[in-house]
Amino acid sequence: MTLKRFRRLVPILILCVVVAGCGGTGTTTSAGTETTIEAEGTTAPASTSTTSETTSTVAALEVEKPEIKVFGATLAQFLPLFVAQEMGFFAQHGLNPEFVTFEGGAPRSTEAVVSGEADIAYTSWPLAFSLAERGQQLKFVTVHAYYGVHDGANYGQHRLIVLEDSPIETVADLAGTRVALVARGSNEEAFLRFIFEQVGVDPDSVELVEAFWGDHPALLESGEIDVGYMIYPFVGSIIPYGEDSGNGFRSIGDPFLGDESLGLPVTLGELGGGIFPMAVTAEFAEQNPNTVRAWALAVRDAMLWIQENPAEALDIAVAATGVPAEGHKANPPQLYVTWPEEYAGQMQVVADMMKSAELPGGDVDVNSFISDLPFTEEEMVEGGRYIPWDPAALP
Repeated sequence: MTLKRFRRLVPILILCVVVAGCGGTGTTTSAGTETTIEAEGTTAPASTSTTSETTSTVAALEVEKPEIKVFGATLAQFLPLFVAQEMGFFAQHGLNPEFVTFEGGAPRSTEAVVSGEADIAYTSWPLAFSLAERGQQLKFVTVHAYYGVHDGANYGQHRLIVLEDSPIETVADLAGTRVALVARGSNEEAFLRFIFEQVGVDPDSVELVEAFWGDHPALLESGEIDVGYMIYPFVGSIIPYGEDSGNGFRSIGDPFLGDESLGLPVTLGELGGGIFPMAVTAEFAEQNPNTVRAWALAVRDAMLWIQENPAEALDIAVAATGVPAEGHKANPPQLYVTWPEEYAGQMQVVADMMKSAELPGGDVDVNSFISDLPFTEEEMVEGGRYIPWDPAALP
């Protein structure tokens, strides 16, 4: 399997919008310049029925590092972070995070947390697994989006996209093609290589082209790639949610979950998995246990707030992502989770896939990535509450 870097990834702006009501001073960096954004002082929101039970638990903690640098992404999948900042949950738990802009997706943010440039950053399972195999252990402290089937609703958001008139019908037709994915070492590469093995496609016959998700439609139209491995909301810009084709493009399935009716081997299946885990180094977790604990509980409180205030959450998503409300409503519903109980089991599925595809990181102990801080079931909400957020259901 060859790899081609198609063009410099466009910037992923990371929570750079500091909206009214956010406490403290936020500093963002972009294009080599530094801008300091002053915000009004904030008082913590009044406790609601979902958060008041555990607020006192953390209020007594001494947070070791209140000022933390965070690498996330301005996608709706990160809405709990936007809400925690805007509604003051971070401040309520003694934190004043600085959200940083950067280019390069999960590989760049993972590099930042490993180097110490960031205290907390999002990563991917394959990246974290391969790092651990080389001696650099990360700890996952929160999980935001969850892709899978829950209560009969499909929250999967990965799609393989081809042109409407492409001769490619299933993944078994991908030998000799050019497939775009966002980055090497991403979830996408691990899933593709596993799928190729399962359907008998020689990985060396496929050229992987690194390109930002939003660039895939133009690359397909120009003939520079044959398949784009895309995620929502970028899929929604060409194919309406709930449809298999539109605007000259066609989906051949969801490689993250798999669909045997479409010729896609089952990967994570309906149970799915948590996406975009926020990680710290093992050293940071050991030296700053209360900081990590406060982060996790603030994010949990934000998720519960989203559940009670879906319309207000949409306003925050619009401000933070720059995507208008109608754009959010045209995309799949999101599923957030306080902490998925089956997380280790699904990580093991991915590790096994990586081992089968002979990717580095397949031999790791997946339990080593789960923070061993003493979160109680009460604090994390029943060990894993799934919280759907569907803007399309809002008036």
